[in-house]
Amino acid sequence: MQSLPFIDIIIFAIIAVFLIFRLRNILGEKTGFDPKADNQSKTPKNEKVSNVVDFTKKVENLKEYEFSSEIREIMKIDNSFKIDEFISGANTFFKMVVNGFVEGNIENIKKYVKPKIFKDFQNAIDERIKEKEKLIIDILSINHTKIKNIKIKGNIVKLEVIFDTVQIKALQDINDEIIDGDLDEKIEVKDMWTFERNFKLQSKNWTLIETSTN
Repeated sequence: MQSLPFIDIIIFAIIAVFLIFRLRNILGEKTGFDPKADNQSKTPKNEKVSNVVDFTKKVENLKEYEFSSEIREIMKIDNSFKIDEFISGANTFFKMVVNGFVEGNIENIKKYVKPKIFKDFQNAIDERIKEKEKLIIDILSINHTKIKNIKIKGNIVKLEVIFDTVQIKALQDINDEIIDGDLDEKIEVKDMWTFERNFKLQSKNWTLIETSTN
């Protein structure tokens, strides 16, 4: 009978260890409110700004667009096509081409440009280097980018795009004298570029096939 208290102590000790172990497991798990996670979920993401209406959310909005029927045809060929993503990519590509042309290195755009257009770009660069001239083009803003025309022939799609930009343009000679343009004058420039894509191919890349400046 005298050994019973000792047995009780052992039992209580086992129960205490078990409770501590359970509490540690429960407290160690992520349950319910997580300040960091909740703050991140409540923080609004940066909204993408596009120069055209986002047609990817509601297809019916296309009826308000000038080329709604053509865009629907493209989406029938490839339902992953999104006009706002195309415009965003075109703007990025436009800046990349202009910067490469100014710097005299356009190798990184070669596979996205029609060979004849690439050759024209390279010839202009080579001529500039030969004359030891320096071209300056600073794109201050792209005010508007819009589709001027869409042509669909089978799986081949051509999009004519107008880039309405504000730039500073100048050409300097070997002595840094301005021979064309003005470094202190902001000018509005409208470039029309034509992009082509064969939707039958696995690649989703567009190719620049024509350029002109107004």
